[in-house]
Amino acid sequence: MRTTRRLLEAEARSSVAEPSPRDTDTARRTRRPIAARVPALLALVTSLATVAGMTTSCSSSDDDAREPLPGDADGGADSAPEAEREDVIDAGIADVVVVDSAPLRIECKEPPCAIALSTTTTTFSSPATNDEGYCALLDDGTVACWGANADGQLGNPEAIGASPVPMRVSGLSKVTALDHTCAVDSDGSVFCWGRGPFLQSEASVQTVETSPVRLPLPGPATKVAFNTFSNSYGVGCAILRDGSVVCWGSNAYWQLGEGVSQSVRNAQPLAIERAFGAKDIAVGNATFAIDGDGAMKSWGSAIGIGRPIALDYSGWPTNVALDHVSMLDTIGGEACAVANGIGWCWGPNDERKAAFGTTYARALPSAVDTPEPITRIATSRTVRGSVDSVLYFHRRRWCATSVTGAVYCWGLNNAGQAGDGTKEFALEPVQVAGLPAPAAEVKVMPYSTCAILTNGKVYCWGSNFYGQLGAGLPRGSVLQPVEVKLP
Repeated sequence: MRTTRRLLEAEARSSVAEPSPRDTDTARRTRRPIAARVPALLALVTSLATVAGMTTSCSSSDDDAREPLPGDADGGADSAPEAEREDVIDAGIADVVVVDSAPLRIECKEPPCAIALSTTTTTFSSPATNDEGYCALLDDGTVACWGANADGQLGNPEAIGASPVPMRVSGLSKVTALDHTCAVDSDGSVFCWGRGPFLQSEASVQTVETSPVRLPLPGPATKVAFNTFSNSYGVGCAILRDGSVVCWGSNAYWQLGEGVSQSVRNAQPLAIERAFGAKDIAVGNATFAIDGDGAMKSWGSAIGIGRPIALDYSGWPTNVALDHVSMLDTIGGEACAVANGIGWCWGPNDERKAAFGTTYARALPSAVDTPEPITRIATSRTVRGSVDSVLYFHRRRWCATSVTGAVYCWGLNNAGQAGDGTKEFALEPVQVAGLPAPAAEVKVMPYSTCAILTNGKVYCWGSNFYGQLGAGLPRGSVLQPVEVKLP
């Protein structure tokens, strides 16, 4: 059975300058329902059994995914159809039935045990510079990273070059939250390493830190997120313990607000008043704040903001027309969210012609068809390259974890990053084979994928050019999951 829900177009036409009707209690009591299939869906969810353990196997080749050609995958990126829109069927009930889309619980039975996962690189990249790597938060409060290290992503000054096995980030302990190469500890201090807008220079928003540096924020934090647009621009945001949201860095996309000059490139932390009370935050070309009720506000660039806006940018946090949002993943202009157990994705066209008034075909959230309800979703950005002066795209790809702990991936698969044991382009979600336990979290980069299992082990698959699979293997492609050698 496929699970799907489509965007309510009438609600998506809300004004940029006015709050969404979802901000009112009346609107919350009269939300339109999802399709009449919901009761059947809930029956399915409650009857699903625990996923049985599966054996782990891997297949390596000498192929390298650093600069894959368009023909490396059986299905070209252009052959992947965008999901067609369908109308929501009014089932005649007053409220949407909420699906439990919380991730499966991680139970650490023996060290080492990972409890959170992140990717390390956020900058726009081509195959020639597409450094890939991952970091894991361990249950002892430390962080370990592996893969590329050109910008100090490993957070260890003793590291020389990329590392095919995880290395502990120096000086970190008591870490409670992780976002790319930033961490929050139990005292509320925020530490970052690698390349980013880390408030370390008055001359440039971007600095490269080979060891974690403490960010001078105006108070203790609970969450942190950042995005680097280029070597010159970037923005970071944090949720503080008093409920306030502060952002800093570049205002090129109005992510610091419309009251700040768009030419500002290195602002100190500024409060985002309309995001007060957020429980989670994510930063790409647009910033997203999710509150405790699952309502989600966005502000920033039209390329990724996920709602209609009058101009190319909006500095006024306004609701996206999704309810019960439990998480969001964003990189650049790409974004995906889980709302009521359903995946929604949006982002730019590859041609990027918005400056000439072209409407983005993927500007608004579009539901993703998956074999069962999902708990987490992850997206990568499109990678652009050329062969003999011929331009091509390796388009965005996605993976998701389901309510039963299965992992599904779709899109680019020329290095086996979809995890189904092939290199055939995945036109629809395919289940990852060979995971020995259910998965709680998944993260993706263009050419590799990693997942945390409910036993705290991390498994990765796809390209290992930078050692981003973390298993100590030589360069090449691994078509099925291999265990990361956590320290």
